[in-house]
Amino acid sequence: MAEKESVVLDSDDVEHKKVERGEKIWIQRLITDAEGAGNCFMRKFTLKPGAYMPLHQHEDTDHVQYILEGKMKVTLGDKVEIVEKGDALYIPSDLFHSYENPYEEEMKFICIVPAGEIHTEIRDE
Repeated sequence: MAEKESVVLDSDDVEHKKVERGEKIWIQRLITDAEGAGNCFMRKFTLKPGAYMPLHQHEDTDHVQYILEGKMKVTLGDKVEIVEKGDALYIPSDLFHSYENPYEEEMKFICIVPAGEIHTEIRDE
């Protein structure tokens, strides 16, 4: 079996890609299978002021998130929470959730998910 190697990277060097189904949201795929991760992936999201991601769910994909800066409204099923820097979230698979940044400052969060492809279902609004 090949020995795995550790990876250290500067997130500023990782490409920002616009989230297709979101407004004013960018993703950076920090640690994925390209870096040798076999069990989980780490992603960093940036939500500009006015950003919105519609209600959606992921079959068989739990999310663990940590707020790095700013704050946002997050809908988790039938409740709405305001999360801010230092908060941690657990979003179980199949739970419909959405993100909104109605505030004047940019917000960023880390999202850790199981390795592999993530299937997303958008709820029609």
